[in-house]
Parts: sequence; C-alpha cells; structure tokens
Amino acid sequence: MLRPHVLVALLLLGSGVAWIWEAATASAPVRPPANLLVGQPRPVPATTDVPIVVVDRDGLRRTLLVEVEVVDVVDARLGAALAALREVLVAEGNWPPTVAAPHVQSYEAQRRRVAVVDVPALREGPGLELMAEVAALRSLEETALAHGADQVRVVVDGAPATSLWGQVALR
Repeated sequence: MLRPHVLVALLLLGSGVAWIWEAATASAPVRPPANLLVGQPRPVPATTDVPIVVVDRDGLRRTLLVEVEVVDVVDARLGAALAALREVLVAEGNWPPTVAAPHVQSYEAQRRRVAVVDVPALREGPGLELMAEVAALRSLEETALAHGADQVRVVVDGAPATSLWGQVALR
C-alpha cells in the first residue's frame, strides 16, 4: 500500500475528487450586466478646421482652412468642407447661387479611397461661363483629394452624367 505507484494513484484520485466536488457545488459565475445602451452611441459634433482648395478661373489654386462643426467621420468632414467651398465659390461667381452644396459618399476599392461627389443639377437661372464651371469642378476634385481621397468621381443628381452643368465634361 505504501509503494510509490500506489501513493501517486491515491494522490491523483484525491485531487480529482476535490476538483469534481468543487465543480458540482460551485454556483454559476457572476457576470456583469450586458451593455445597457440601446443602439449605437451618438458621436458628438466638434469644431474643427478643414482644408478647402479653391481654383480660380485662371487655374490658380489656393488652400484655405475653414472652421466647421462636424462629427469626426471622413464623409461628414468632407461634406462640411464642400458646403464651405460652395459658399466661397458663390462669392467669387464660380458656383450658381441656385445650386445647393454637393453631397459626398466614399468607399474603398482595391485599397484606394474613392470619393463620389454628388452635385445638384442646374435647373433654373443662368448658367456659368466655361472657365467658372472648370474652376468649380477642379475645386471639388482638389478639395476631395486634400481630404485623403485617392480618386474622385463627380455625378450629377445621383447619376453619372456627361457634363457638370452643360459645358464641362466629367471624366
């Protein structure tokens, strides 16, 4: 009975019985309650400086920093920048006052960020001169590129179009 292999067997049996007894008599572990939030938490808007790139009729470009209040999401930040860009371009006469600010959506394709800028169509009022329309299109593209887009697609009223407002062809 006092041989080593018998003592090892008794030791293993004793520890096994203690382990089985602990598992049988223990209550379920106490877990913290599940997340009590319903839905996703809302991001809080913050005031931040965003770059806009303004291209004039002569092709000269300048970068301005404008202050906007927006949540820190790429599309929201670029949308706020395009709304501020519209105000600057309207003041310079390079955007029709009757056309609202464009909307933007972006996606990633083959590790490249593609920004799709949706510009409202020119429905009423006089059109722009050719160079003013070129300046508006280049300003949209350069601002999207300044916000980290690798490629920019411009659509009119949510659909692919051949021209922006009738004079400048879209790529």
